[in-house]
Amino acid sequence: MSKYLLIIGTALLICLSCTTVTDGDGNGNDYDQTTVLGTLNLFLEVWNDGDLDTYENLLDEDDFTFYFAEVEDSWGYEEEILTYTALFDYAGEDNVSVELDLSGVSEPEDGAETCTITDVPYDIWVEIDDFTYRAQELLDLRLSKFDGEWIITDWWDKFDSKLLAWLGSWGAIKAMF
Repeated sequence: MSKYLLIIGTALLICLSCTTVTDGDGNGNDYDQTTVLGTLNLFLEVWNDGDLDTYENLLDEDDFTFYFAEVEDSWGYEEEILTYTALFDYAGEDNVSVELDLSGVSEPEDGAETCTITDVPYDIWVEIDDFTYRAQELLDLRLSKFDGEWIITDWWDKFDSKLLAWLGSWGAIKAMF
């Protein structure tokens, strides 16, 4: 009898280890990308963990564009991945902290294939040696649905002052690396 219990217990453990949790409890990449909020929470997590592999999959490889605050400049997927990698290589994952206020974000209507989220407050710190780079502003994101999952196609970094846009925005911090 105990041999059968051992086999059933082992089979149950194997099945449980193959199951992906999608409730967004923050234990790894377990957010449900079939929802916009799940994708945004995963975006936040990979920025706080420096998880390049997951970050690459959150962006549209063929059509991603990052737009700098109040200036006519942008970069695409490859540049975004290079700056993300360089930032974490230089600063280390323990020295990057990102907060997003997602309280105003809601899910799009059923059947929507794109979704634009506007004016999401962010707060980012990057500590290098004894200096902290910090930006507190807003961002807009456009997401599109591919194979049932939301990915980011456009990111607009926002900043109130055109004169200081390169000094206090998320884009300014990324551009340093």
